[in-house]
Amino acid sequence: MTNFDNIPLEYTASANNILPQLVDRLRQLHGIIVQNTYVKDTAKHLNRIIQDANNQTMLLIVGKERVGKTTLVNGLLGRSVLPVNDKNPTGVNTFLRYGEQEEVKAYFLDGVVAVFNMSKLELLTTGDTFASQILREHLDYLEVYLKNDLLKSVTIIDSVSLEAGSGEMAYFSESLINRVDEIFWVLRSGSKAIDAEVLLIDTLKNKGVEPLCVINGIDTNDNSEAFVLAEKERIGQLMSDFIAVSATDALEAKQTQNEELWQKSQYDNLIAQIHRIAVNSDKKTYAILIRFLQWLERFRFELTVIPQRDPFQSAVENIEKYAGDTQYEFSRYQRDLAIVQEYEQEYEQVANVFKKAQTLYQLLQTISQNDYLKDDIVENFTEKAINYQQMLREYRNMHSEYMREYERLDAQHKKIHGKGLMKAIFGHHTQNEFFKERVNKLNEQQVVCIAQFDKVQEAEASMLQVIYSIQSYLMDLAKKRLARIEQKVQELNNQRAKEKRQLKLYADKLNEFSCLIEAQGYIKETIQPFLMDDKLPLRAKDQEMLTETINNIMAIDLSKNGLLARSQMNNKMENKEIPFEVKEKYLLHILALTETDVISNDIPEIPRKLDIQYNNE
Repeated sequence: MTNFDNIPLEYTASANNILPQLVDRLRQLHGIIVQNTYVKDTAKHLNRIIQDANNQTMLLIVGKERVGKTTLVNGLLGRSVLPVNDKNPTGVNTFLRYGEQEEVKAYFLDGVVAVFNMSKLELLTTGDTFASQILREHLDYLEVYLKNDLLKSVTIIDSVSLEAGSGEMAYFSESLINRVDEIFWVLRSGSKAIDAEVLLIDTLKNKGVEPLCVINGIDTNDNSEAFVLAEKERIGQLMSDFIAVSATDALEAKQTQNEELWQKSQYDNLIAQIHRIAVNSDKKTYAILIRFLQWLERFRFELTVIPQRDPFQSAVENIEKYAGDTQYEFSRYQRDLAIVQEYEQEYEQVANVFKKAQTLYQLLQTISQNDYLKDDIVENFTEKAINYQQMLREYRNMHSEYMREYERLDAQHKKIHGKGLMKAIFGHHTQNEFFKERVNKLNEQQVVCIAQFDKVQEAEASMLQVIYSIQSYLMDLAKKRLARIEQKVQELNNQRAKEKRQLKLYADKLNEFSCLIEAQGYIKETIQPFLMDDKLPLRAKDQEMLTETINNIMAIDLSKNGLLARSQMNNKMENKEIPFEVKEKYLLHILALTETDVISNDIPEIPRKLDIQYNNE
């Protein structure tokens, strides 16, 4: 990130169309250098610049433990997506991106990517089980894809907590800070920024980065205004602005549709800042250009070091690292095994998903608890089933109300006339207008009961029309889910086999340094003329740095460094396919509810109409 306040206005007018053209050139450059493993980290950084140029604006949430960073993000999302654990803070940087299909992608340090459903998010971020610890040891970062409108324009990063020792500057990943477009620095109301934080913020200020300070927890501190003023006085010169909010109130307001509580949370100010950041394309364009200039300097350094290396020894070191280190491979295999075990648990759950669905109510509960069983067809059925239950519930209430009135009147009749209403129906009694009026009211209630009973029958018939077809459809959804889990395991095993093949080819690629010579020419002939165009938002000093760096790159002679030795692979890599024998172990429980299972067998009969005859004696 860089301070853009002083960029001349004439630069920003043409900045909007620069990124796509720059990305095309950088992709070609990346395609050239990625062939050489000696600069793989540099290629990875270039690819990250390309990704960031194509991605939405990235917003980083930073702060020490217990300031409510994760709750702050959940408030923005309007629901408790990210797990919050009082004992275990978020253990991995989590990128929240927009996606029609809500899922979690786990990126591991060795390049493996595993896809999980949302229910595994706690396992990967805050869980304290043995499986959680194994997975997080190998995790690089997570991507959580959510169907949330805010994420259409911005990617939000819920980061791990700052590492801060007393009296020393707090530590945070510099590479991550360099990637993002904006930083929200979170403090908790009443708990001022510690000295270690201030030192880090001051360092960022010297680099041209000014975070937005978000004071969270104003609902827990009656003196929040005074606290904000005090922090502005103390560290205001290091921040771009201050916003005070209540993440807890915002989250509750969204979940309960409470507009007053939402206004109290002051989240509108926070969201307005996010929208402002998202539309500032000029700032992002210049930041990407500067990052690429810094990348060129890194690339120059890599090329300078290569002639000093012994290619053969370097090749051996890499092969031993990935294929000869049995302890490393065992650990990696344990990681993959843990992933497959999680998939097996998910498979077992899906196979038994209908095991407890013995009634209509239990079936509806099962559907509501499993997202993969939900779509428009299932939703249509659940609406009919819920309507049936509602109609039945209303009829029972009406019938109960009728019976309470009847029993009350019957008791009064016995007290006065010595016999109950039903006996009076078949006999003669003295005139009594009071009972006659009350019986008429009971008969009116009886008519209402009849009408409601008809609604019950109608709703029941509508539900029964689809009960068998929907069960078959739900079984198909479960089978698709099981097939997807098997596919995930196969993809993991395929990835392991692919890595094995790549290692076998490693020796053949040791001499392939010609791609770096090609990269030198591409930078000089294609990249430099493009970046030196006056339409680009680069200052004179930026162009001077660019020219000097490229001249230094061209001065490095790699043509005499052909590698003659080819290594023989040490074929110790554990490549056994991880078994996933679940089909016979977890047979899919068949959903086979009958009409008797889904309809109520104890519907009270419609009350008889009362017709008491009174004599005229």
